[in-house]
Amino acid sequence: MSSHTPCPQCSADIVRDGRYAVWCPSCEWNLAEELPGSRSLGAVLADRLTAGQHAHVLRRGAALEGGGLSRAVAMLLAVLIHLITAGCLVAAAVIVVAVPNIVGVLLAVLLLGTAWLMRPRLGRLPAGPHLLGRDRAPRLFGLLDRVGAEVGAPPVDVVFVSAEYNAAYARIGLRGRRALILGAPLWAILGPQEKVALLGHELSHSSNGDVREGRLTGTAIRALEEVHEVVRAVARGGRDSAEVTAQSFVAMLSLALAALMWLAGLVLRMLGFLLLAVSMRASRQGEYVADERAARVASSEAAAVMLDRLATARVELGELSWLAASFGTSVWSRLPEKHGQVPEHELERRRRLEARTRGHVFHSHPPTHLRVEFVRSLGYAAPVVELGEEEESAVEAELAPRFAAIATALGEERREVSYA
Repeated sequence: MSSHTPCPQCSADIVRDGRYAVWCPSCEWNLAEELPGSRSLGAVLADRLTAGQHAHVLRRGAALEGGGLSRAVAMLLAVLIHLITAGCLVAAAVIVVAVPNIVGVLLAVLLLGTAWLMRPRLGRLPAGPHLLGRDRAPRLFGLLDRVGAEVGAPPVDVVFVSAEYNAAYARIGLRGRRALILGAPLWAILGPQEKVALLGHELSHSSNGDVREGRLTGTAIRALEEVHEVVRAVARGGRDSAEVTAQSFVAMLSLALAALMWLAGLVLRMLGFLLLAVSMRASRQGEYVADERAARVASSEAAAVMLDRLATARVELGELSWLAASFGTSVWSRLPEKHGQVPEHELERRRRLEARTRGHVFHSHPPTHLRVEFVRSLGYAAPVVELGEEEESAVEAELAPRFAAIATALGEERREVSYA
């Protein structure tokens, strides 16, 4: 199925397998489109910042803490952004009273629209069978309580089972309900202790100093993203309208609006750039803190394997729907088998590709291979929380109906697309 051939760039021996991309581990030929000599200044800066922070966390080890000056500055910037939202509301009211004509009304409407776009989005829990409470999954919540007690996390209110290859912890809604989003494909591909490590990591996000996911800073970042997209679309529409209507009054008005939107977008981009820049270090350090807690509660090796599978075993939704259409509800037991058949040279290619992606200066997560190195350096050999065979079976039985429903829905969607 595979053969060996010399690399066209460095002549090193490389594996050629028709199922996967051909690449060279020695010189990274064909690993990605980016050439080694074409790296931007931002990429070089990102590498230096990442390496410096990684050296710091290796020195600190188990004594690593989240937060710091960058977290405080990010929170201050988030407060400023939310004050701008409130200021738009106040200014709209003042303008309507002070300028009671069509111009005042238009300005007030523009300010109200901006305030609406920049409103804090606290999220909403979806209703449906994939939402689990304590009464519907007592053994799962019992495991969550045990893990949460070890990592210092408050009790989880609800668990939402999704089809994404991911897991997340969030505070949702006005009441700030604590929710764990559990991706079925990720859960299915992990072993018992790796699942404990995943839970330990996600629950640690309740107190690990990750400002980007906090209610204050997270809502500010999402508000800027929303406004930036709208402003860019309006500015582009204004330019297009001006080109169509030539020298008319409408063209001049469109150009003026486009210029105003461009200026507003510039200010927002600068604010967003600053907020992301100052929060990056705190966010990445928060990930390391969560990794340390995951390793402590499940063992260093379990945490390392869990992190590695995040990078090497990812199943995209399109592929998952195809597998679900082929294998039905047994797709979840097929995923570990499928991953086990992937050769090591392909796993290494995925690790290096992921490292390039995570190396971006504004990425909230450190590269996975550095996180794996960190948790292994901690040397936690024995787990604090063990997921035994009986408990694992009980937890899986509670999740099974939700996993089956997801597989059925994905399979039906794939078949509908195929027959269309």
